[in-house]
Amino acid sequence: MTSLSTALAAQLENQRAALRRGAWRVGWKIGAGDRERMDGGFVVGHLTSETQLTSGQNHVERRGEQLHAHAAIAVTVGPDLSFSPALEIVDLSGTDEAGKIVADNVFHRAFVLGAPAPQTAEDARILVNGQCLASAPVPSDLVERVASVGWILESVGERLREGDRVLTGAVVQVPVRAGDDVVAEFGRLGRVSLTVSAA
Repeated sequence: MTSLSTALAAQLENQRAALRRGAWRVGWKIGAGDRERMDGGFVVGHLTSETQLTSGQNHVERRGEQLHAHAAIAVTVGPDLSFSPALEIVDLSGTDEAGKIVADNVFHRAFVLGAPAPQTAEDARILVNGQCLASAPVPSDLVERVASVGWILESVGERLREGDRVLTGAVVQVPVRAGDDVVAEFGRLGRVSLTVSAA
């Protein structure tokens, strides 16, 4: 069985390859689903500009993918933490082997970040084609989750840096497909959106 440190080392090599291609570092994401959990806890994926969209942009669904949209709160690392609305697209097709899932960046395909604010939201919801499909309260332990990301990264010689944006795990998630307009709403914190299209 692949260890978390071995899987993360492989993933971080892919991150470095993206940076060599000209992408820039954006931050990290938490994976807390049953399929990706390792060593009894959540895992970490990386975020670069290669997969970042601006709100309202288009993400292309490729044949065979099983896309889901995650509404999440992004925390910006720094002396004074700030919070942003976030929307991530993941592809849940493929392996159930947790080590490979982590090495392949925890299902990640694309993400959108909104403007930062000094306070987080109370609730999150996802709308698809104008219809609310899921809603839930935002967890109260976001700062602790970011600290845990830092500990995991330090275990493989990486670290959080000031300005990193950390997606703190899906508050709600729903399946999406080509043709869907997807919105993640967070009350006073704002909203972000994207459209899914076919390849």
